[in-house]
Amino acid sequence: MMEKTTRVVAVAGVGALVASLALAAPASANDGKTTLAAGNGTVGINQVLNATYVSNNADASCDDEGGSISFDFAIKNGSDIGTIAGTCTPVSNGSFTPVATWTASMNWTPTNSGNISLTVSATQQRLGGSSVVGTASKSVKIAAAQPSGAPSKVQNLKVTGVSTNTVSLNWSAPSSSGGSPISGYIVNWTGATSGQVTVQATNANIGTLSAGSSYTFSVSAANAQGWSDWSSVSQNTANAPTPPPVQQQVLSGPSWTGGGPKVKSGKWKTFNDTANLDTNAGHEARLSAVNKSSSIKSVSFRYQGDLVQVRAVLKPGKKSGTFTLRESSPAYPGFTAMSVTRDIKVTK
Repeated sequence: MMEKTTRVVAVAGVGALVASLALAAPASANDGKTTLAAGNGTVGINQVLNATYVSNNADASCDDEGGSISFDFAIKNGSDIGTIAGTCTPVSNGSFTPVATWTASMNWTPTNSGNISLTVSATQQRLGGSSVVGTASKSVKIAAAQPSGAPSKVQNLKVTGVSTNTVSLNWSAPSSSGGSPISGYIVNWTGATSGQVTVQATNANIGTLSAGSSYTFSVSAANAQGWSDWSSVSQNTANAPTPPPVQQQVLSGPSWTGGGPKVKSGKWKTFNDTANLDTNAGHEARLSAVNKSSSIKSVSFRYQGDLVQVRAVLKPGKKSGTFTLRESSPAYPGFTAMSVTRDIKVTK
């Protein structure tokens, strides 16, 4: 019995020695497969780096691994990003034997733009120190940080047209739209009058201004986050034209005197020469009948050559009546309106 027991102990000792040699064996970069997943990003925006290590000789249980896996993340030829302890999960490899797979995620915020190569090293704690069991790299493109806030000022603001009541403006878009697209432009003006409008284009016609007045026009670009600083330009509107001097029109006819001529009811009567109706404004006056008495049925005028004729008709049973002959000429540039009247008697 004693001899048999001794053999068992000896065998157990050999087993312990073999296990010790296995734990002390140096690690190799070929011990498993390491991968690194990372996407393109933007400066100042968090990126999530995902690393995976699959051991070539992993058993079904993660507890059977020779040591836990950690992942060292770094920028190639640059600074370390950090180290994360891996998490082991048995994952099927398509056969009946699951594979122990180690994973870890690292948050990384890029500080520089450009093409950047990232690296990860899978390390396993073994007797004699930590050893690298796998490496991987990934190249990503990091864009410059997006601007934030309101746009910059509009550029090249200038006056492109001037009249007595309108000033036309033109400008260029800001060099930076800020943290969101340009939604429009605010145009403000102060002077003899003031106001503000919003436009979508990079130009504006500001009307309803006062002639011969000084104005300051200011333009600001707007987005969802605010307004830019103002760009300004000053401009005088054109002076209003001087109106021509106003003259009094002179009517030269009719030329009768006293109470005016009489006309027979229903008869055409020549009472004036149209040459006498010309005014000093170079136009001809017009004739009309107004203030007709209740006994007057109608009054008509006709022109025959240079002669003017009138025909007044009394109402049935009426023996006489009156109407007012009105000679008038409207206003013309430089001349006032003018009219004169004469009373005309109509008899049976």
